[in-house]
Amino acid sequence: MRRLWHFALAPLAAGWLFAAPTLAPGQADAAGAGTEPAATLEAPRPPLVVVRALGPVATDRLRAACRTILRVYPVRCEIRKARDLFSAWSAWNVDRAQLDARAALDVFFRDQDRDIVVELAITGVDMYEPGKPYVFGLASLTDRIAIVSLSRIDDHGPRRLDRRAQKLVLHEVGHALGLHHHDDPDCVMRQDPTVSALDSAPEKPCDACHAIAVEQSTKLARPGQPALDRTRGYLARGDIERARNELAGVLHGGGFDLDLLRAFATVFFEARQYNEAISVLRYVVKQAPDAAEAHVDLALCYQRRDRAGDFEAAIEHLEIALELRPDWDLVERHLDALLAGS
Repeated sequence: MRRLWHFALAPLAAGWLFAAPTLAPGQADAAGAGTEPAATLEAPRPPLVVVRALGPVATDRLRAACRTILRVYPVRCEIRKARDLFSAWSAWNVDRAQLDARAALDVFFRDQDRDIVVELAITGVDMYEPGKPYVFGLASLTDRIAIVSLSRIDDHGPRRLDRRAQKLVLHEVGHALGLHHHDDPDCVMRQDPTVSALDSAPEKPCDACHAIAVEQSTKLARPGQPALDRTRGYLARGDIERARNELAGVLHGGGFDLDLLRAFATVFFEARQYNEAISVLRYVVKQAPDAAEAHVDLALCYQRRDRAGDFEAAIEHLEIALELRPDWDLVERHLDALLAGS
């Protein structure tokens, strides 16, 4: 339908480990350690998706979008107060008489309600993305914010408009839930850049994409997920201070599972903010000293920060991890390489 846009974070220096289940949200280490909640929590509610209009959009259209989302994805859905077009004026390109969809998503991120996990804006104005004459929709996987335009699909009667809008909503919300483009003719996540292609597009994700969306929805239901997403968004924009404030709020609030905190450490590591990543991981291993993977994460953060005493700390935590998991050959080889280079 169009290229998924997202902010690029700094590349991982230790991708061999962070690509493993080390800091990924919702995953446990082999021994099951380090993933127990810091406090007993009730089962989380499904993640909240908020639909709102940008400018004049019929309420029935917003309700239809919510119904479509609830029919396919395991989430909650609410319709909230519309955004005035003037609220996105900074994203309006006067010369083109179009909305810069990428800039609009950035505007939405700055004033998003704090309880929202995914936000979908629906507008009647025409949109474009830099380098493209128009787009039907756009989503930021980093921020979990999406926008759909009805401008170019409202020309063949209400029934076609309904079907086209449903497909666009599922496509963009799918991105916000973590789905990528899938070049499968039977999947709504395929790319359909023209109205005729959109008319022939399927009306739901394929089984594989739906399974991923269900898994992602479970992870996104965690308390603290909106704060994690805001932190990622701030770091992607270079706003380190606000990212630190989000983390501080989570740490001071308590009651969040250690797996979520490991996800916070990941985003700070990716943004090369090693002090914050180390602080979070030190808390994690204090709460769950048998969490072997968290010890390895901490070792990598110390290694990358490379201050006085960090080398020794990295060795210490790698050795602890190997005591907990003696069969972890990858970590053993990494430790041997560090010792050989010292």
